[in-house]
Amino acid sequence: MEKQTIISGFQQVDSSEYEYLIQFLENVAAYPIVKESLELQIKLLNLKPGEHVLDVGCGIGIQALEMAKQVNPTGKVTGTDISSVMIEFAKSKASDSDLPLDFFVAEADTQPFPDQTFDAVRTERVLMYIKDTQKVLKEFKRLLKPGGRLVIFDLHWDGTLLSHKDKALTRRIIHYVTDHLPNGNVGTDIYFHLKNNGFKNVEVKPYAYFGNDEILLKIVEKAYIGILQKGISDGVFTETEINNWWKSLYEDVEAGTFYISFPGLIGYGTND
Repeated sequence: MEKQTIISGFQQVDSSEYEYLIQFLENVAAYPIVKESLELQIKLLNLKPGEHVLDVGCGIGIQALEMAKQVNPTGKVTGTDISSVMIEFAKSKASDSDLPLDFFVAEADTQPFPDQTFDAVRTERVLMYIKDTQKVLKEFKRLLKPGGRLVIFDLHWDGTLLSHKDKALTRRIIHYVTDHLPNGNVGTDIYFHLKNNGFKNVEVKPYAYFGNDEILLKIVEKAYIGILQKGISDGVFTETEINNWWKSLYEDVEAGTFYISFPGLIGYGTND
C-alpha cells in the first residue's frame, strides 16, 4: 500500500512521490462525473476563439487542453502550477496537440503576468490547499480584463456523504481528513469570497463528485490512505479500525451497496 498523502503531496509535488500524484490526477480526470464538471465549467466560462484563458493549478494540463480547443486557433490557454514536474509533464502532453498552450511554474497568489491579461480564469480543487483565499482572489481580479470571467470549483470535505456500516468511525474519518486540509471547507465560502472581492454577476451552483463503483473507491483510497496512516501513527485511529473500514467498503462494492458523494460549489463571477 502506497503511503503518499495528497495533502502534503500536492503542496510539495517536486519533493513527493510525483508519479503517484500524476496517476491520481489522471484517474480523477478520467472519471465521468469529473469530466461532466469540466464541461459545465467550460460552459459557464463561455470561451470564444481568440480569448486568452488562465488555468491556475493546472496540474498535468488535461483541463487546459480541453479549454484550448474552445479558443483555438487565435486564442491561448496558459496553465500555471507550483510544481515544475507537473508543468513539464503538461508541456510534454500538449506538445503533439497543435493547440495554443503555454505552461509556467507559479504560485496561485503570485502569477507572473501583467494586469488585465486574461479574458477568463479557472481554478479547480486548488483553494482547498491554500490558507489565504483572499490573496488568491485578489490576484485573479488583477489578472482579469474588464468584463473577464472567473470560474472556481472546490469541495466541502466535511459534507462528504458515505454509506458505511460503521457510521461513528466514518464521521471521525471525514472530520479528520477535512481538518488535515489547509482549507478543507472552502467550497462553502466560494459565494462569500467572490462577493467580498468585488466580482459581479456572482452565481454558485452546487455540484458533487459521486458514484458507487470500485473505480471511484480506489480513487478515494488513494486520496485518503496517507492521511489515515498519519492518523494511525498519531493514535487517532487503530490499524484494525482502518483496515476493517476499508474491508467493509470493498464488501459494499461487491454487494452493490457502496455510495459516496463529495459535495462542492462551482462559483462564477465577472470583473465588471
